[in-house]
Amino acid sequence: MVREKNPFILCIQETKLAIFDDFVRNNIWGDACVGYSFRPSLGASGGLVTLWDSKEVDVWSTISFDHVLVIVGRFLSSGELFVVLNVYAPCEASSQ
Repeated sequence: MVREKNPFILCIQETKLAIFDDFVRNNIWGDACVGYSFRPSLGASGGLVTLWDSKEVDVWSTISFDHVLVIVGRFLSSGELFVVLNVYAPCEASSQ
């Protein structure tokens, strides 16, 4: 689906991944011209990854908090600035 739709930015929640590397990135995106920010899962739940097309998007800052990944940058074609928050939090109050 990613290769068909060609998004500029993709946010994935609940990855359940402890490690995210170039092999996983290439399997999702299919192109080496992609940047990413990753927050590992805690045990068998959670995990966030934000990917972006480096030919279309210039990301100059990534920030990781509990349950949140933030990217800050600009779209190369228009020069518009953006901030994208990728958020995932467990539903159980005891997990927060």
